[in-house]
Amino acid sequence: MEFRGRARIRSHLDIAPLIDIVFLLLVFFMLTSTFLVPEAVELKLPESRSARKVEEVTLTVTLDRRGEVYLDGEPVGLEGLRAALASVLEDAPDAPVILKSDARSEVQALIRVMDTIRSAGGSNIAIATLQPGKEP
Repeated sequence: MEFRGRARIRSHLDIAPLIDIVFLLLVFFMLTSTFLVPEAVELKLPESRSARKVEEVTLTVTLDRRGEVYLDGEPVGLEGLRAALASVLEDAPDAPVILKSDARSEVQALIRVMDTIRSAGGSNIAIATLQPGKEP
C-alpha cells in the first residue's frame, strides 16, 4: 500500500501590491506637505525690541542692500513703485504697506521709498524688523 504524502503548499508572498501602496503614500505626503518658500530677495532685517506684529498684510515693498525696490517680490524700481502702488491703494487707501529694508541699506534710500509710498496714497506704512537674537 502506497501512502501519498500531503502535497506541500508553497506559500508565496507577493510584495508588488505592498510596494504600490508605499509609493502611493509617498506621493500623497509629498503633494500634501507644505513647503517653505524662500524670499525672493535676500535681506538682513534690522532688529527692534518694541516691534509689534501686523495682522493684515496686503502689500510688501522690499528695499535690498543695493537700493533696488521690489513690490511683492517683483522688481519695480523706485520709478515704477508709485504707479504700481497707486493702482492698488486706490481701492483700499488704508491698506497696510509692509516695508522690508535691509539693515545695511542706506537711510536716504529708505526715506525715498517711504516718500514714494506716501505720494502713491499709502498712509499705513510698517517697517519689518526682527527681535534681537531671533532668525527669520
